[in-house]
Amino acid sequence: MRILVVDDGQLAINSLIRILCRVAPDCDYISAMTTDDALTWLRQSPVDAAFLNLEMPGMDGLGLARTIRRIQPRCNLIPVTEHPEYALEALQIFVSGFLLKPVSETAVRSALENLRYPAEDTPAVVKIQCFGNFEIFVGGRPLAFKRSKSKELLAYLVDRNGATCTNGEMLAVLWEDKPDTASLHSHLRNLIFDLNHTLDDAGVRGLLVRGRNTLAIDTGRVECDYYNFLRGERMALNAYRGEYMTQYSWAEVTRSALRQQAERVRRSTLPGCYAPPENS
Repeated sequence: MRILVVDDGQLAINSLIRILCRVAPDCDYISAMTTDDALTWLRQSPVDAAFLNLEMPGMDGLGLARTIRRIQPRCNLIPVTEHPEYALEALQIFVSGFLLKPVSETAVRSALENLRYPAEDTPAVVKIQCFGNFEIFVGGRPLAFKRSKSKELLAYLVDRNGATCTNGEMLAVLWEDKPDTASLHSHLRNLIFDLNHTLDDAGVRGLLVRGRNTLAIDTGRVECDYYNFLRGERMALNAYRGEYMTQYSWAEVTRSALRQQAERVRRSTLPGCYAPPENS
């Protein structure tokens, strides 16, 4: 289970996360000190529960709760406040709990044991590896594909980072040397069906976003080293070794861009070095 803690005070965040670690040691925890940072996390990846301080500068906690409800309807919202008079308004947002400061371990445990959307109802954890060879893991195990082209199609959608891809774009990438024919379009439809069936069999729902002659992935449903790198996460920056989807020639464009970005980061972190702006 992934839990987000939002509070404008670092001490309050640390205190609550210490309690959470005792109550639910196997969970993953992320924190945000502003509502903007919290929304950035929520738009990028699924969160099972969010503990929200109601007294935040800018957008207050209840306003943030309403926004989260639109972004991730099944996220369990748990307001945290010193003011019990907020309880009625919080309940109208269909929250999963309501905690009064100072927060006790008993109250946190009760909130997690009585979630509106229990963690076992959440989708299987999907992790995507782009550095080195492209691989996808579901529940910690590599996903097996009956067709290598189905796996390559998924890799291309991951490379597009959630952007909508037309049938023509997918055909040009997967069969770059072949003319655009009705037979090839039929082959692509079969690949999309096979990919969707493979994901369904693995318990992965809602990853593919289908439109009329278009396809994309919902990037918020996966944990991906490439996406973490683009967000500037230190662990992903350290994990990158210059290799990206090495089995696919069409990935060279992104491969080159990643190398340039990694070099800029490297220069900017060297003592006494200055990394000029990208467009200078």
